Amino acid sequence: MKNNSKTITKELLDKVCQEHFNKDNFLAIDPCGIVYELKEYTDRQLDIELGALFVAMITWGNRKAIKQAARKMLRDEMQWHPARFILDGKYENSYTDAKNGCVYRTLNREKFILVCRNIHHALAEHMKRSDTETLESFFYGMNTDEIISHLCGWLSPARLGKPGVSACKRICMYLRWMIRQEEPDLGLWKEMDQSKLYAVMDIHVCQLTAPILKRKNADWKACLELTNIFRSWSAEDPLKYDIALMTAADHGL
Repeated sequence: MKNNSKTITKELLDKVCQEHFNKDNFLAIDPCGIVYELKEYTDRQLDIELGALFVAMITWGNRKAIKQAARKMLRDEMQWHPARFILDGKYENSYTDAKNGCVYRTLNREKFILVCRNIHHALAEHMKRSDTETLESFFYGMNTDEIISHLCGWLSPARLGKPGVSACKRICMYLRWMIRQEEPDLGLWKEMDQSKLYAVMDIHVCQLTAPILKRKNADWKACLELTNIFRSWSAEDPLKYDIALMTAADHGL
């Protein structure tokens, strides 16, 4: 899709999925690959849910830099066990050697610790009422908009967006990882409906899909517009076209 020379169509993206998608190649460059790396060290669902959330939180900018920062976070700070890191309050002593207190780009140590405290508090309250300590159980019965609102609140020190205004790209991506049942996504949350997921919208996606979008700003309205297009192409699995779009962009198609 160089310079938007091709108008995005269902047929083009279906062809991209069939002929160019390869899970291993995709994960080698996508931040989700770090979550698969985490799965080599733990099979605890809360570890994977939290690890994926933290990876998603820092997914902006250069993908190589994202993966380096995410690996340092999960390996060096959390020792591949994000659940213990949060529930035992180990985050209070994290990133003590970070240069200028920087965790990743504009996310500093103070904001990172505030995010961890928010998540710790939410989980502690949930575990008083439930025997199940997973984010899936925390969000059970909520719709996608309600989950986005909760996650925006938890992660607010890291500024992931304002529900209903911003595209909330990183949170929509995280929910794709958790809910969508097909590879490369993890599909951990079995009771939630992947047909209700929202498109992963940012400036790059907005540029790629400009020929089919009326909205030219990468905001919530553009997210909804692209989501509705994807849903018209596949009511059951609209975000397979998010994967196809990224695959096409990576292959220069």
